[in-house]
Amino acid sequence: MTRNEKHPSHRRLAALAAPALPMSALTLPMIIFLPEFYAHSLGLNLALVGFIFTFVRLGDLVFDPFVGGLMDRTRTRWGQFRPWLLLGGPLVMAGTWMLFMAQPGVGPVYLSLGLVMAYIGYSIVVLAQMGMGATITSDYRQRSRVFAWWMVFNTLGQILVMAMPVFFADRIANDSSFTVRTMGWFILASVPVTIAACVACIREGDAPTQGHAARLRDYLGLFTLPSTRLLLLTQLLVGLGLGISAAVFLFFFTMLKQVPFAYVGLQFVAFYIVGVITAPVWSLIANRIGRHRALALGCCGFAAYMVLMMAMPPGNLVYFFGMGLLGGTMACSVDMLPRSMMADVSDEDRLASGQDRTGMLFALLTVTHKFGQAMSIGVVYFALDLIGFKAGSTANGALALNGVAVLYGIVPGLLYIASALVVSRFGLTPARHDAIRRELAAAGSAPASAG
Repeated sequence: MTRNEKHPSHRRLAALAAPALPMSALTLPMIIFLPEFYAHSLGLNLALVGFIFTFVRLGDLVFDPFVGGLMDRTRTRWGQFRPWLLLGGPLVMAGTWMLFMAQPGVGPVYLSLGLVMAYIGYSIVVLAQMGMGATITSDYRQRSRVFAWWMVFNTLGQILVMAMPVFFADRIANDSSFTVRTMGWFILASVPVTIAACVACIREGDAPTQGHAARLRDYLGLFTLPSTRLLLLTQLLVGLGLGISAAVFLFFFTMLKQVPFAYVGLQFVAFYIVGVITAPVWSLIANRIGRHRALALGCCGFAAYMVLMMAMPPGNLVYFFGMGLLGGTMACSVDMLPRSMMADVSDEDRLASGQDRTGMLFALLTVTHKFGQAMSIGVVYFALDLIGFKAGSTANGALALNGVAVLYGIVPGLLYIASALVVSRFGLTPARHDAIRRELAAAGSAPASAG
């Protein structure tokens, strides 16, 4: 498939989206399961494990803009992004093998190297895939299809990996490391298959402009467009909201709402299943009312979900899973739509600058989201310590428990409302994007394919 195909087939869109499956399957275990695995099963100091994960993740924030700039300079006979996809896959596999198959006796250096390799490979694969998704079509409505397919595979990977503790519950009871190794084998098996499918089915055309060296002032120059500033601010607010609620998720439901731990994990699965089902629906909504309005709607709906969960009667599992359907629906929108919106911004930036800076723009998008989530961890644990909350205690007072509830529902809800207000000012409407495509076509930068 060449750049700006008029109507990409379902088969090719599925192939393009396929690498999202193992990439999403990698992210959740690295947050939920691997820290516990290294601290308890492998015997590393808990505080040291937490420091290593945090330090490496902060370093990853610097890497994304760097590699995004390199991608924008890449010009090869095999395309602009495909070589990077082929480079990132083996790095992900090597990092996965080190992290998930580790044996007792490994130390902090081993963990650090495994994390660095996995995060570098992950960043390369995701940025290359997003770049390919932005360049295979310039049509506003077709881009909704592209990133709806991405959302389907991204969510499917999360469903499969989060279902493993449920499927292997008996085995896990006797061997707590079994679930981690099973997840690792799943990622190792799916990475080469999905990347091979993507590379085989997607044929990149020539990049529309010459490559350029990415410097700090180039990244600062990206902020001259109001569309870029508004979208990144929206992504920052969403990332903060998601990170804050995730940091107290288990505390809120197991301690305040008396939900058994196993059922908390099942809601994750339900969340992701609903996300797969509703991704095409959000694509249709975005095409009908505009992506920025659809994202504002999703943010408001997610804020309502957070507040409604605060009203959940303790132990009421029907309410718990019922509201989970609403949450999964809204979570799909805030995960999918910013990516397709950034693809539109890349066209606007190319018209304004005369340069193809797609990789840099997607790097900024991912860094902004990661930064929001990284900052939220520090904010949450400082706040919990301030109100006297003790994670392992059954004697937390009313102030501490109410503080957990506020951090789970009220604070993220306000952040989502703020993000909706910000993105509602996004001026890159379907009509404006169509005009940009026509101007690019007239300048010879992109064909004006019909919607």
